Amino acid sequence: MLAILRSRRGLLYLIELVLIMGVVLVAALVRLGSGLISYRHLPWKALLVAIVTQFAMYYLGLYDRTLIAARAVVYRRTVLAVALAVATCLGLFWAVPPLEIGRGLFLLTAFSLFILLPIWRVLVDLVITTRQLHRKTLIVGAGDLAVELGRLVMKNRAMGYDLVGFLDQDRARLGVSILNPGIVGSYDDLAMCVRKYEIDNVIVALPDRRGKLPVEQLLDCKMAGKEVVEAVSFYERLTGRIYVRELKPSQLIFSDGFGTTATTKRLKRVIDIVGSVIGLLLALPIIAITAILVRVTSRGPVFYQQERAGEFGRPFTLVKFRSMRIDAEKGGAVWAKENDDRVTLVGRFIRKSRIDEIPQIWNVLKGEMSLVGPRPERPVFIRELEKEIPFYSQRLHVKPGLTGFAQVRYKYGATTEDALQKLQYDLYYIKNLSVILDLQIMLDTIKVVLFRIGSR
Repeated sequence: MLAILRSRRGLLYLIELVLIMGVVLVAALVRLGSGLISYRHLPWKALLVAIVTQFAMYYLGLYDRTLIAARAVVYRRTVLAVALAVATCLGLFWAVPPLEIGRGLFLLTAFSLFILLPIWRVLVDLVITTRQLHRKTLIVGAGDLAVELGRLVMKNRAMGYDLVGFLDQDRARLGVSILNPGIVGSYDDLAMCVRKYEIDNVIVALPDRRGKLPVEQLLDCKMAGKEVVEAVSFYERLTGRIYVRELKPSQLIFSDGFGTTATTKRLKRVIDIVGSVIGLLLALPIIAITAILVRVTSRGPVFYQQERAGEFGRPFTLVKFRSMRIDAEKGGAVWAKENDDRVTLVGRFIRKSRIDEIPQIWNVLKGEMSLVGPRPERPVFIRELEKEIPFYSQRLHVKPGLTGFAQVRYKYGATTEDALQKLQYDLYYIKNLSVILDLQIMLDTIKVVLFRIGSR
């Protein structure tokens, strides 16, 4: 609970849960007056309306890590979320009549939410973007990682940080504009800069710290109540990725996480079995229609089988609906690319809608894959990527997944740079692996599929 309260997004969830329930209860008081006392199960029904409304807001991106800055967009999406929530509640009340809260009460609640919730969200956006509430941040270092962090802080102002500048080892670079702000001092000026600019947050981003780190001044900052954080940890907090370009093995070895309990593994397997059985049963009509379309629109088999690397690199045969011509790889294995001319007409649709991946539920049921995990890669590509990307083989320490953290956070991978970005998400997932994170990724996957994000 304390972790939720320390998170801006978690705190916003809780506040809006109470706010929406409050709207329902106040509407009930206005509508029913003294009759409110005899109204049964009203708090639970108010909770249901709040949860449905928050799910709608979630699916419209209003709980993303970085809140939308354009207030017109915030207002419009909140109105759409309320409309989606009202429609969903009406459907629930029709399907399960005991859940209904009464026509007059629901109309008053819906009207109140349409008025109050968008205004509330615009006010939240105003507060979040107020500079006075931001933590003033100083980056010790001026290398690639420092610049990358500077860009992220400036781009994601809603995360609550305000970049003041950088410190460089070379005093002669004072005043050089890296990102505007630029270099405001040298390492020796740390204490002076913290006082002068009233710094709240110091990020240490030195690629090589031997003989350079201003240890005494950093310790003084820490003892004075300033937040002193290592750059890779701050990058992880800000992005949900682990920065691998300057990552040292010791940072993985001695960091928290990367330890999955036997209970979590067993529970994850139970969810995989139950989810894959239900998924196959529900998907049978789609499987049948897709099989017919693939068969009659292009030459070749309905299903495409390909060797992939599973847990600990063990090979297995992955099954997909065939979306490419049968001669697509006559010259050898190649990356999929944007507007790939090897894709058939039906294949283009089933890729965009992710229908081509439905047969992989069979791989999940067999235990070769999980519902959630890093996407299974081809051994030939793994051998290539291991030479170019540090720690790439570490993603093989868990079962590959039908969906994954990288899939819902990043576009479809087609280059080595894409593979590196996705690895950073995969390592974050492996470090923080839990059933709760898996459920969040499943919810995000539904959103990705509905809005057709990231497929090729």
